Amino acid sequence: MKKSFEQCTWSELNKIFGLQKQKTLPRLVEWVDEKSEVSTPIQKELDKLQANLAENFMDWNEDELKMQFIAPILYLVDYTGNTRYHPFSQRPLQMQKDDIELSGIVDWLLASGQQFPEVPYFFLHEYKKEKASQADPLGQILAAMLTAQFINQNTFSLYGAYVVGKDWYFVVLEGSNYAVSRPYQANESFDIKTIFNTLQKVKKLI
Repeated sequence: MKKSFEQCTWSELNKIFGLQKQKTLPRLVEWVDEKSEVSTPIQKELDKLQANLAENFMDWNEDELKMQFIAPILYLVDYTGNTRYHPFSQRPLQMQKDDIELSGIVDWLLASGQQFPEVPYFFLHEYKKEKASQADPLGQILAAMLTAQFINQNTFSLYGAYVVGKDWYFVVLEGSNYAVSRPYQANESFDIKTIFNTLQKVKKLI
């Protein structure tokens, strides 16, 4: 079987890789941070982003959603200045195991390495607009995470998030088990703080 990430669906990956979708996992509960507050300066910036998203998310395409909302949030979280990982964008990943080959371009990830990603830790995938698409964003991010699991020789849990319009979903893959959070709606005050704090917590988990 040879497939690109974009061709993958979660149900197909379940069968091929023997994955088990769980209602939740301890790592997911530990990661998604609904309790922490944010500083006043950060809250002001989140309020601006939230107002812009609420007004425009139905009309933005993927690149507009990425540039107008996702990139500014990643800038506020600030993944720079750490020697253990670096942010990468639009990087290829590939795995070949027996008769299975998966390959594709990852929208955004944190990984060790400086010029090229070496050991992946966290993925952010699928800047899909709100209106329906034929793609399967969960399947795509699972395909990227399974590829990373193969590269990392399955030595630790992997974290990911995918975005569909205003909705953010957080994903943890541990061995053959994975779990997905409820959707966090970035146009809601409580949820946008959770999104920000959960992205922040990735740094501590790595």
